[in-house]
Amino acid sequence: MRIVKIVLLLVALTISFGQIPQKTLPMLEKKQDSFRQAIRLEKIGELEAAETIYLELLEVNPKDTRIFLQLKALYRKQEKYEDLKVVLLERVRTFNRDLQSHVELGEVFLLMDEREKAKQYWNNLRFQFGETRSIYYMLIQMYLKHNLDEEMNELVDAGRKHFDDPSFLSLELGNIHMRNLDYSGATEEFVTYASYHPEQIRTISSQILRMSDREESHQNIEKALMNNRAVSEDVVRLLYSDFLFKVQRYPEAYNQHLALGVTGVKNMERWIRFAHNLRKEQSLPLALKAFTMVLDTLKSTSFSRNANNLKRITGEALYGLALTYEQQITPSQQWAPLAEYFPGNMVFKDHLTTLKSIEVKPLEDTFSLYDSILVTLPSTTFPPQAHFRLGEIKYKITRDFDGAMTAFSASAGATKDRDLALRSNLRLADVFMAKSDFSSGLNHLRDALSSTGQEKERQSLKFKLCQVHFLYGNIDSTLVILDQLLSSLELGDPYFNDALELKGFIEENYVRGDQIDKDAFQSYILAERLLRQGKRSEADSFFRSVVDAYPETPIADEAAFRRAQLTLELGNYTRAVELLAAIQDSPLGDLAAVMTGEVYDRYLFNNEEAEVWYFKVLEEYPESLLTEPVRYRLREITKRNKLN
Repeated sequence: MRIVKIVLLLVALTISFGQIPQKTLPMLEKKQDSFRQAIRLEKIGELEAAETIYLELLEVNPKDTRIFLQLKALYRKQEKYEDLKVVLLERVRTFNRDLQSHVELGEVFLLMDEREKAKQYWNNLRFQFGETRSIYYMLIQMYLKHNLDEEMNELVDAGRKHFDDPSFLSLELGNIHMRNLDYSGATEEFVTYASYHPEQIRTISSQILRMSDREESHQNIEKALMNNRAVSEDVVRLLYSDFLFKVQRYPEAYNQHLALGVTGVKNMERWIRFAHNLRKEQSLPLALKAFTMVLDTLKSTSFSRNANNLKRITGEALYGLALTYEQQITPSQQWAPLAEYFPGNMVFKDHLTTLKSIEVKPLEDTFSLYDSILVTLPSTTFPPQAHFRLGEIKYKITRDFDGAMTAFSASAGATKDRDLALRSNLRLADVFMAKSDFSSGLNHLRDALSSTGQEKERQSLKFKLCQVHFLYGNIDSTLVILDQLLSSLELGDPYFNDALELKGFIEENYVRGDQIDKDAFQSYILAERLLRQGKRSEADSFFRSVVDAYPETPIADEAAFRRAQLTLELGNYTRAVELLAAIQDSPLGDLAAVMTGEVYDRYLFNNEEAEVWYFKVLEEYPESLLTEPVRYRLREITKRNKLN
């Protein structure tokens, strides 16, 4: 089809040119050559020569917009306002409806110190072209450009009166003020717009939050919000609460929500969204307080006319409360490690990481809340979600693999949510691996594959099948599935990079190797398999055996790095540094250097030594993907040193 279109276009052009008199074609070519010559002259600084050519061309064809624009820009660059005025006057005589040129002509009067003439000319445009919103907007931009505050305010007032709209131009003015870094003016206009267009409050809030990315804006934004006397007080409170949340002043944001009220479906939904946001930001006590407030309000509120609302909001609040308690079970690390092993790759992700501590009371409360959902809301969508969360806790935290299997099976069997069913089935395969029942895991995945025709689901299940085969030591089967996957996946598909990465890993460390390499690789896989079963010490022993027995194999460095990770997890920081020292000169040297720096930085609190290792990364591994995060860590250390 595309070829046909091109052929037709060429035919049309041939016909068109065939209709042009032969004498005209050289004239057109001459005109083009002259225009290009003028541009070249302008670029090398021969401005007068360029101007002469532009004027000659414009005289021949006064309607040629390209020539007009080029000449206009040339006069502006030289500040030749008298000449610019002549060109613009001629332009508006030729194109009387060219509003942009009319507005610019008024600007020329201003630049020539004819301020009153400029104002009068601009005012006349409103009546000449009819009082349209576009005219007002163009004039507002011009007034802002030249700091004509009084004229701008008069124009805005006139526009709001004419259109009977107090929010007229508020959004446009807000955006203009924001670009000009006038945070107070922008906030005031945004609030005005949101007051008359409450359905757009999310959009307005996002604009205010964009401004608040700049720390220097905070004071001006807050002052404008606090002093604003908008049509709707609730609108201001919502915007103010979003701002307070953005700058991490969570208790004050909570108070703003409190002032907005709790009763009513919309208010409760707002509270639930707010509580979830608090939870995600690790402000857990306030999140608990917010969810509890909704539940307490429900007890005293009648929903007799809409029982579905009661069930839905109760379920959302209970589920949110349970998630919040769940986050308290294991104190979260406040920073993310840089040196990860195949970061983001599902095959190498170990869900059963060592837990330094478990908070018993939150664990008990979490179980109780999820059980409450199962008992009190049996016919809703919440029990399958509760089953899944219970499965996650039993699998990852308490290591109750049988209980986890029961919970995930219940979730997969009860839900109508295909995504939740898929996640439950994938996790069941993980539990089978944790129980050392790889054959059942394979059978489960094959059954799940046979029961779905959804391509995305099949990709996820196949990739998990690939992982099970890999950890089971079935390398040939792993490669077959990988080839099938890669032939069906596109570059942007979620599993493409993971599959490609795993294939490269197997080829480098197994396929291209001799029998010794293959034996070492199988020992390495056995260690990885033990990790998925929570057997950390046994896994460490096998990783060590790979390093000791097969030191010359490609997989030995990988096993050494894994050992260092395990040692670090167990809190033996000095030993971790010693293990990392052995692979500083290996292909994993950048990872080893970064992890060593992190040990000194985050665990041993030795800023000086951490800097040594971070700088080693920058100097010796400039192409590493970790250089930018390392620079950020170095800036953090500099800040800490200044505070100390």
